[in-house]
Amino acid sequence: MPQILNLQRLILASAAFAIILMASSITWADPITITTGNPGNQNTDNVLFNNGSLSHSGLLVQGDFNGAGAGFIVDFTSASGNGNLGVSGGQAVLVGGTGNVPFSNVTMQLENGATFTNLILNIDVTNGLPPPTQVQFTINYTLAGGQVFNQVFTVTTNGQNFFGIQAAEGAVINSVTVQGLNGTTFQDINQWRVGGFSQPNSVPEPASLILLGSGLVGTAGALRRRLKNRLQK
Repeated sequence: MPQILNLQRLILASAAFAIILMASSITWADPITITTGNPGNQNTDNVLFNNGSLSHSGLLVQGDFNGAGAGFIVDFTSASGNGNLGVSGGQAVLVGGTGNVPFSNVTMQLENGATFTNLILNIDVTNGLPPPTQVQFTINYTLAGGQVFNQVFTVTTNGQNFFGIQAAEGAVINSVTVQGLNGTTFQDINQWRVGGFSQPNSVPEPASLILLGSGLVGTAGALRRRLKNRLQK
């Protein structure tokens, strides 16, 4: 009799421990890394601003791709000034628009809920700003729930402030916001490159993981009932 009860407790404890481990990984996993310096262009596609059917000035600036990202559209919006943005010559150069020059904030994301895992960008801070100039990255990503990741970097005013943002462990990035801090503003942000494109609903949703946890509890209950029935026979 005591051995049966101990076995029951062990089964229930194992199921509970599995659920705790799953919940812990959901809460504390941190799969986003940001690196400084040009990480190279492997597995990324250059954002293009030459499609005449897309918006290239105003409250929304759009870009597209002609490689792995063909068919995806990227949107850029700004929360600084009056929100206007524009584009310039060169490699995917994003600039402030009328009433937002220089700009200090921009958010990029793919349209229609699409996601990505890699982003490369080069920030040119406005010349003449006193040091230290700082930028903050806010990455909204999905890992069984969609936590928000923030990190602050100090940058120089002489260009070539390359950053690479990478999602791992099955996470996908929904949007990235670049914000100048303590008066830091941007002359432009250029050489945008994106990789790891994915259509929406191609990653497990939180509800799926809840069902998994419920399944573990159900399995433990079924085993307990089976042991109880054997004991009563």
